[in-house]
Amino acid sequence: MLSQYKRPLMKLGIAIVVFLVLGALFSPLSETVLSEEQQDEVLFMALPFVLIFVAIILTFITLIVIIAILFNGKLPQRLYRPIEMLTIAGILLGIFGLFQPWKLFSYQYGFLLLLVSTLWFIVWSHVTPRQSRTTTDLPPITRRAQIGGLAVGVVAWIVIAVVIGIAVKPEAPYGQNQRLWDMMDEAEREPIADAALDEYWRENVPLIILISLLPAVAFYFVAREAVAGTYTALPPAEPSDSVGGPPEGVGLTIG
Repeated sequence: MLSQYKRPLMKLGIAIVVFLVLGALFSPLSETVLSEEQQDEVLFMALPFVLIFVAIILTFITLIVIIAILFNGKLPQRLYRPIEMLTIAGILLGIFGLFQPWKLFSYQYGFLLLLVSTLWFIVWSHVTPRQSRTTTDLPPITRRAQIGGLAVGVVAWIVIAVVIGIAVKPEAPYGQNQRLWDMMDEAEREPIADAALDEYWRENVPLIILISLLPAVAFYFVAREAVAGTYTALPPAEPSDSVGGPPEGVGLTIG
């Protein structure tokens, strides 16, 4: 399916590589070509950042194009809408984390949650779900599909929570000055480490579990549709006798 868009995607890929190379090589080259006064000018100091930033933007655009090509008109509403709502929930939780005055952990990682959720919402908003006036052309959600999706969701929830927990777990010097920490002996370090870890497990782990629930629920919906057989080729829908004409019965295949 991507073959017909091969040339535009190749051009985007080449542009990304060019901007990355220019951004990486500009500083070393400027040291040999420009004088020290010129190197201190704002334009030349900011140019490497601008070049790399443009490469990042082009990469994001390429990702949007690829996802739109792969999934436009193929995802059923019962999968598309829940993921959209979960993304909006992530945005709202991120905003709440930034503005709440009680938890430093929520403030520190609220922006990251808001950023990731916003970027994914931009990507998801470029995907058009399958338009149909009826769901009779979709496989039913059986108990087997529900159980399979739930199993995948629970496993994803545990894995994501563990990964986030390990990534944000406090480490030495546990908020202390590094030089002061190096001067302490083990007897002085132990209560500081115990207090930091106790606060982490008591206050931050519940938030990590809550944040991990959002992508885990998305995994549940995706796995449920996969077990139900939504992603296999479907026969065209039967013509409808309604005034609006037959529903779209495009076979749903991803790949």
